Amino acid sequence: MAKLSHLLSDLQIKRWIAKGAPVAKSDGDGLTFTLSKGGTASWVLRYRQGGGARKEMTIGNYPDISLAAAREDARALRASIDKGVDPATQKQERKTRAAAAWTVSELVDDYRKKVLLPSDFAAGTIYYRNADLDQVIVPKLGTRRVDQVTSMDIVTVLKDSKRSWTMTKRALTTASKLYDHACGLTIVAANPCMGIKLTSLKGPRPPVRKRIMLATDELKALLSGVDFIGRENGLAFRILLVTCVRGVELVKAKKVDVDLDAGTWWVPDDSVKTRVGFSVPLPPVVVEWFRELISVAGDSQWVLPARRIDRVIKLGDVPVGRTTLWAAFNRAFVRGAIDIRRFTPHDTRSTAKGHLRNLGVSREISEIALNHKLKGMEGIYDVREEIPERRHALGIWADFLVACETGQPPPLPKNVLPMKRAA
Repeated sequence: MAKLSHLLSDLQIKRWIAKGAPVAKSDGDGLTFTLSKGGTASWVLRYRQGGGARKEMTIGNYPDISLAAAREDARALRASIDKGVDPATQKQERKTRAAAAWTVSELVDDYRKKVLLPSDFAAGTIYYRNADLDQVIVPKLGTRRVDQVTSMDIVTVLKDSKRSWTMTKRALTTASKLYDHACGLTIVAANPCMGIKLTSLKGPRPPVRKRIMLATDELKALLSGVDFIGRENGLAFRILLVTCVRGVELVKAKKVDVDLDAGTWWVPDDSVKTRVGFSVPLPPVVVEWFRELISVAGDSQWVLPARRIDRVIKLGDVPVGRTTLWAAFNRAFVRGAIDIRRFTPHDTRSTAKGHLRNLGVSREISEIALNHKLKGMEGIYDVREEIPERRHALGIWADFLVACETGQPPPLPKNVLPMKRAA
């Protein structure tokens, strides 16, 4: 018995589309017109091979493929099926080959668009990932096919970069994250970065620099004339010390987030390493430092706006660079204007931590002052934004630093009430 075919007409198809209701109508011999609930009209070929389960593959969309063209395509596909060729499998293989043909540059673009997002990563992480991609990976591997890059290629790139141990480790991490994305896209089956040992490439890891805690005499020597690095830099350094925040969190501070009347500063999610915003209580002297900076900032939205005219002309209203304050200190150290131990941005936090403990602040409150997450049940159940114990501790720390700056005797250690346990 002959199979029925050519059961549909263009007029019927146009009526179904105008009506908008989902349909699946056969034109005969496996060719089917489908209209989805969303209004997508398509041609589907349904078939069996060797008595197996029914399969189907999409030929294309209507009206891009007309009724007559769909019949021609279906006829050619059925001829292939009769010869033992599975068109659905062939189509999947073509898609797989197309995906595997991605270049590393194309993979990098997709990774940036889908993964390296401000909603998921801190600004610093995004900055350094992009730097590694632009400076190390793309220049050497950008034109290579993703599936043809081997672990030896990664090793060669890392060696040729001639970076320090730490910077090489960071570049390897970036490459590994990029290839994790390739695995997720099924472009490659395995990450070529797996198994690469940095100790084999660069030797043992250099000793990690130990954080320092500036002693009281060093704080006195530094703070008594700290405005020699510029009044705005001096105020920023004072605020950084008292509030115990990270440098980038202060750099990205906006006026709208500072409530001078309430004595609080909200650090939003996108400025925080952990991606969780937090409130910083401001002792009265810090409020006045903020007030002066805000006044100097003029119409800018930032507490510390960019100062270089060329930067403002090029980028508009942006904050100062994240290294501005530390560049000022480095210049001062180079010219011998500071006669204390060299310190880094992170050392301001270790300095605060040590002196807070010496001033009688409990371990858990000093951790909260540095915005470290408490462990255990305390960290789970205490979800307060305004923590009185933290405000009290930062007030004691501010008094200590002001005494160092003005040459007054530092306040004696006080017993800070222990943190109230959450119910």
